[in-house]
Amino acid sequence: MFLRNDRVYYSATDLKGAVECEWALMRKLDSKLGRIEAVEEVDDPMLVRAGKLGNEHEARALDDYKLKYGDGVVEIDTHDARADPAILRQARDETIAALHDNKAVVFQATFFDEPEDSRIGFVGFADFLIHDETANAYQVWDTKLARKARVTALLQLAAYADQMRKLGIPVSNDTYLLLGNGEESKHDLRDIEPVFHDRVARLIEMIEARLEDPNPIEWGAEGYTADGRCDWCAPEVERTRDVLLVAGMRSTQRSRLNAVGIHTIDQLAASTGSVDGIGDHALQKLRDQARMQLTAPDHVEGEAHEVLYEVASASALAALPPQDEGDLFFDFEGDPLWTDNGTDWGIDYLWGVVTLEPEEKFTAFWAHDRAEEKQALIDFLGFVQERRKQHPGLHIYHYA
Repeated sequence: MFLRNDRVYYSATDLKGAVECEWALMRKLDSKLGRIEAVEEVDDPMLVRAGKLGNEHEARALDDYKLKYGDGVVEIDTHDARADPAILRQARDETIAALHDNKAVVFQATFFDEPEDSRIGFVGFADFLIHDETANAYQVWDTKLARKARVTALLQLAAYADQMRKLGIPVSNDTYLLLGNGEESKHDLRDIEPVFHDRVARLIEMIEARLEDPNPIEWGAEGYTADGRCDWCAPEVERTRDVLLVAGMRSTQRSRLNAVGIHTIDQLAASTGSVDGIGDHALQKLRDQARMQLTAPDHVEGEAHEVLYEVASASALAALPPQDEGDLFFDFEGDPLWTDNGTDWGIDYLWGVVTLEPEEKFTAFWAHDRAEEKQALIDFLGFVQERRKQHPGLHIYHYA
């Protein structure tokens, strides 16, 4: 989303942002309107890596289309175009020309809608528009690193189809996601578009409300969903001592607590009685959690600290088997974004075991590729077999 000449331009990505956290998206708009300072969003290394791999996935798809269609592939230059109207108009005009020429593939097709009668426009970049000669219409294709289709990705497909319809370009009802595992996920636009139009209407309604109101949106504004965990929400949760500070609190539970006047962690810890929509057992767990968080000693980073806990179910603990000297405490560490060929994803790179007897010890089995992962499994099972010879009654504890 960006602002030029008093007009707000939203993107297909903003549709995704609104689904995830309406409040944060509107707060970002307030910052662009100069009403508040922007929150510094910390780069998540996992998301940065996912973005890099996503670009590589897209580049591989482009290479495949070039091999198949040759000169029929048109690449739209979107360099430095993200918020420059002049460059966006040029890229849009090149896109329209390629579509009218029935080019086989248009890569980074650019849409830039500047309605004269509205303060809200649209900007978007479709990964691939592919011409279906049989239907004489364009299919929308998007590359996604995910291994299954997500609603937010489908909304983006519908957004680009909607722009083509506005330009009078024939659009196929068949639309596709090219997933990270190489699979093609096919979807019918007629199933997606009702949801898309609803979400666009909601987004435009929110933007218009922001433009009309000179004051920044307040935390807890009625009618706006908030995830409570993002970089924009977290400072407000801390500042207001929102019940979302309670570990394990769900947004639905927060709404039901708010409805009876419980807004802060302090109020929850001191509260009594039932709350409609929250079971008594779940409510008591939330109250206990709030109380323990408020009474836990402050933790100084770098120093050991006492863990405050209460036993919630002694009978469950009593069901555990007697301790054995050979007991193993085991866990995997995995990287879902590991790949060596762009289609085979995910590796368990660390198999870690803690033993307590004869002394506390950590043993690691490392893997950096498929062959080493196989060997880590073999070595771990060998480790277990040898230990069982000495301790036939051992147990392996794994939390998942």
